[in-house]
Amino acid sequence: MIQLESLVALQDQTIQSLNEEIFRQQQDIVKLLRRLEAVEERLLELKDQADIAGNERPPHW
Repeated sequence: MIQLESLVALQDQTIQSLNEEIFRQQQDIVKLLRRLEAVEERLLELKDQADIAGNERPPHW
């Protein structure tokens, strides 16, 4: 009986550790998604600037 109680306690501890790790990973995923969105927005801004600059004549014309 003591062995079963020890096993249950160990499993509870393992489950708690796994839940904490999943929570941390979810937080990391959210942060990475925000950074990815910011990079995508910046790339679109740079593309728009390049498109505008690409339509202008060079100064020697």
